[in-house]
Amino acid sequence: MNLDSAVAYYTDLIQSDAPFGEALAWTVIRPLGDPVPLTTAAIRLIGGGHPELVESDEEFTEEAVFLEGKAVYLGQTGTATMLLEPGGFSYAGRPQVMAWLSQDAQVWHLSWNLAGTRGLEYAAHGQWLARIPTLIPDMLHGADPAALEEEAAALQEVADAPWPAKQATAMAIIEARTGARLPMDWFDQPRPVAIIDPLVSVECPPIGLWHYEPDLHARLHLVSQEHRRASLLRVVDLLVESFDLGLPSITRAVRAAHGGEALGVDLLEGVREEWESLGERWAGRGYAVQEENEDAWRRWVAANAIRHSLRSLDDGANHLDGLTYARFALSDGWHDIRAGIRQMIRDASS
Repeated sequence: MNLDSAVAYYTDLIQSDAPFGEALAWTVIRPLGDPVPLTTAAIRLIGGGHPELVESDEEFTEEAVFLEGKAVYLGQTGTATMLLEPGGFSYAGRPQVMAWLSQDAQVWHLSWNLAGTRGLEYAAHGQWLARIPTLIPDMLHGADPAALEEEAAALQEVADAPWPAKQATAMAIIEARTGARLPMDWFDQPRPVAIIDPLVSVECPPIGLWHYEPDLHARLHLVSQEHRRASLLRVVDLLVESFDLGLPSITRAVRAAHGGEALGVDLLEGVREEWESLGERWAGRGYAVQEENEDAWRRWVAANAIRHSLRSLDDGANHLDGLTYARFALSDGWHDIRAGIRQMIRDASS
């Protein structure tokens, strides 16, 4: 490809009416084999968990400003998968998230925002490798800085050029490395959006249960759906009792789940609202601080364990994110719960 023509294209894009000039977070996954499906990219975003996926429309996009750092738009272009966070404050650009996304792939990330933060980053084969902070080549660093040497040299050539030369050059570099072009009409059509939960800590731990309990995760996927449902409901009941979470929507949803009823969007939305209310003190940050109020933190995490477990019951009981959150909330108490689930599995197999 002609880098100069790509730079000209992205210069026009940044200076156009498209919402990419003042802020942008753009992540591109270039697979080393088959393309990465959008659902797989969403799963990788939270380290093996299952974030809520919604379809964007004009109204959603207008309100997405209130989901800063939570809404990740997904799209496919050729063999590449693109992730876009229009506010420029990126969740996907966290080093550990880039590592998760780069399984059997290369991942390129570029962001800038109104706070002045910007940078070009790169990961491959499950490892975050290098970053050029503020798009200044001399600041290149990482586990393997040589991985971005050519990109740093290209940015050096426009180091003294006026805005938006560096941003446009960085975007052209990503297109050259991945084959992905960010279109001006990105928001003109509905797209799936992954909604990322506020983090239980600034460290951004993975949510996939197999990171912590690989054997239990495997065993649960080998038993019947009925026994997975029973395991999830057992944990839900314990969390409701242990953390005084008999709130109105949670109580109605748990009663419906025990009755084998479909929970439905409205009921699950009520559970989500109750969970959000419990974590209101951390809502503006995007992550919680356990040390600020451990009891409130555990209760909030337990409510999310209930929420995700109930969501899973409506989807074949295949998603075990709720057990990861339960493990965080219960801490030392998790040992007995794990033992109880193992016994249920043994009973089911006998």
